[in-house]
Amino acid sequence: MKPRNLILLVVAAAVLVGWAAWVLRPPAKPEIVLIGTKILPGLPINRVNKIVLATTNATLTLAKAKGIWAVADRFNYPAAFDKIAESLIQLSELKVGQVVSADEKQKGAFNLLDPSGTSPAPKEHCGTRLELRDENDGLLAWLLIGKPFMRAAAPGGMSSPWSFGDYPDGQYVLGANDRVFLVSQNLAELTVAAKDWLESELFNENATNLQEISVTGPSREPIKLARPKEGGSLVLEGLSPEQGTLDGAKGDQLSGALSFLRFDDIADPALAAKETGLDQPVLFEARTSLGRTYTIRIGNTLTNDALARYVQAAVSWQAPAGSQATEKEATEKLETATNEVAAAQAKEQQAAEAMALNERLAPWIYILKSYRVEPFLIKRADLIKKPEAPQPDAGLPAVTPVAKEGRQTTDTGGQMTETGK
Repeated sequence: MKPRNLILLVVAAAVLVGWAAWVLRPPAKPEIVLIGTKILPGLPINRVNKIVLATTNATLTLAKAKGIWAVADRFNYPAAFDKIAESLIQLSELKVGQVVSADEKQKGAFNLLDPSGTSPAPKEHCGTRLELRDENDGLLAWLLIGKPFMRAAAPGGMSSPWSFGDYPDGQYVLGANDRVFLVSQNLAELTVAAKDWLESELFNENATNLQEISVTGPSREPIKLARPKEGGSLVLEGLSPEQGTLDGAKGDQLSGALSFLRFDDIADPALAAKETGLDQPVLFEARTSLGRTYTIRIGNTLTNDALARYVQAAVSWQAPAGSQATEKEATEKLETATNEVAAAQAKEQQAAEAMALNERLAPWIYILKSYRVEPFLIKRADLIKKPEAPQPDAGLPAVTPVAKEGRQTTDTGGQMTETGK
C-alpha cells in the first residue's frame, strides 16, 4: 500500500473514532448546562413601565407616568430613578449559580411559595413576587425571591470581617420554569417598603454658602444669623458682649442643617394644616450669597410616632442685593460670567432651577425623623455661650498694706500711732 493511502486511512479512522466518541458520550446533566445562564434571558429593560413587588402582607407598585418613575403607594411621589435603573440592570444580568432540586415542601423552606397563589400557604413560607410589566400592563417577566443564602462566618476571631455571625451571600429564586436557583447576588434591596423607593433628597446646601439664617415660631425668641461680609463668620443679631458669644458648635449645627437633608417618608397631602401643625409652624429660612432662599416649615410630631415630625419645604430665588462689585462676584461664581449678557443668562438659569425645585417639593408634606429636625429647632438661648464669671485668686497670701509716711496705722495692741515723725 502506498504511504499516501495509508495516511488517508489513518486520518479517516481518527475522524470515525472522534465521531463515535461524540455520539456515544453521556448526556450532560441539565443542571450543569443551566449554570451561568441568565435567569431572565432577553429581558427588555427599556420596555419596563411598571414594577410590582408583592408579599402576603403588602404590595408595592412603581410605575412610569409621563416618563417619570413614581411610587404609586405614596401618592405618586417621584421614585429614586437610580435605584430603579440599578435594580433592572441587576435583574437582567442575574445568572444561575446553582440549580437546587426542591419539592413543594422544600420550596416553602426556601420561602419560595407564591404569595399570590390560589392554594393557601403559610405566610412565613411565601416569598416576594416580582413582576415587570410594559406600557400596556403586559407581563414581561416574573420572579419569586426567597431566602438569602447564609454563608458561615470564617473562623479566626477579629481577623475575619464576618467574625460576628453568618452573612448573606446569594439568594434563592424561582423562575417561570418553576425551577429553584441560587444566585450569587443579594436581592435584599427589592423590598415592598414604599419609603425605600422614594427620591428622598430635599436639599444639599453647604453651610459656607449661607449669608443669612432666620428662625421664628410660636412661643420662641426669633433667631437671626448673618455674615457681615461674604466669607466671614456668622454673627447672631442682637447679641451684646455682656450676654456672651455665639456658640460655634451650635451655630455650625444650625447653619449645616441643609447639608445632605433627606426625608424619611411622605404624608397624605390631604392632611389638614391644623392636624399637622403646619398652620403655626417653626419657620426656618436661609438665603445664599447667590440669591436662593430655602424655607423649611416644621409642624407637629406624628400621633403614632413621637420621634418624627411633619415638614414642608420650598425654594425661591431673588437677585442678590448689594453693590455692583458684590453682584459681579456672585455672578462669576455661577457662570464665571465676563459680560452682562452672560450674567443675565446665569440669573435666568438660577431662577429657573429654583422654580423647578420648588414645584417638585412645595406641594408635599414630608415626614422627617427627629434627628434630622433637631438642628432647625435650636433655640436662641442655646446659641449663646455665656461669659465666664471672674474667679477669685485662690491659694495666694493676703497682702498686708504698708503704712505710708505720716499716715495712721494700727499696732498689734490696737492703739493708733503716727509714723514718719
